[in-house]
Amino acid sequence: MVMRYHYSRRIPSSVQLIGSLHLDGGLFGGDGPMVAAAIWAIPPIAWSEPVLELSRLVRGTARVPLTMLVAKCVKELKKNGHDLLISFADRGQGHEGIVYRACNWRYAGLRKPRIDGVLWNGKFINQRQCRHLWGNSMSSLGVIDRTRAIIRGKIEPHFDEGKHCYWLPLGTRGEAKAKRLGLVAIAPQASRGVSAGGSYPMPDRVRS
Repeated sequence: MVMRYHYSRRIPSSVQLIGSLHLDGGLFGGDGPMVAAAIWAIPPIAWSEPVLELSRLVRGTARVPLTMLVAKCVKELKKNGHDLLISFADRGQGHEGIVYRACNWRYAGLRKPRIDGVLWNGKFINQRQCRHLWGNSMSSLGVIDRTRAIIRGKIEPHFDEGKHCYWLPLGTRGEAKAKRLGLVAIAPQASRGVSAGGSYPMPDRVRS
């Protein structure tokens, strides 16, 4: 599902839960073809306290309700002891987080553009591919500068367009954790035009 329909074409690391929706089928029904999936993982960015990220939300050609899938996953995650969920809507892909708003997630703001890989001789190499090729994620200009000395060809940083951050506390523990992390709910329309800084403290260290 992710490899075919999600723009990233890749599965995240440190997956903790996968929820899916299926068409009717099979002996008991509901075991037909998968039509949507939600992948929850430990974020690649290290927060100061544990949070869980909705890393992939993908739907095939059938217009099934993603809000129902997210709600079912949230119920299961709360049962498993998770207390604070986050997700990002990629502005570069034209995503605004409509599904999260429909699920009553809170909006934290638009973070500033960040290095998401490099252009190597004009070809985009994402951070996971960078780690595979060169042993680091190329997450800073300093690392890229040092790498230029050992890589043949032209290498330049590639920046995303910033991402909208949404969060959902699962109970009072999640509320308290969000407060410690500096997550504050704002109105989504208030962030339009924000291009730098964002409105929330975003961790900068990428897990290797």
